[in-house]
Amino acid sequence: MLYTKLKHLEKEIKELETLGVVDTSWRRNIRIVEEYTALRDKGVCVYCCYEFIAKDEGISASSVKKIIKRLMT
Repeated sequence: MLYTKLKHLEKEIKELETLGVVDTSWRRNIRIVEEYTALRDKGVCVYCCYEFIAKDEGISASSVKKIIKRLMT
């Protein structure tokens, strides 16, 4: 799972982000997966998770869905 690999390298990603080498969306995407997992653990439905996260992050629910799919498969 891509999320696991990125989470393991989060410190390095943050440093590269500071240098302008890595886009800030990388850490945002890690945060989205973590929030999605936490909401699902609480029993929130999948589509509700997408909507809640989209509202918090200021992006569309379909973008959240794509991020989750990309990082969790």
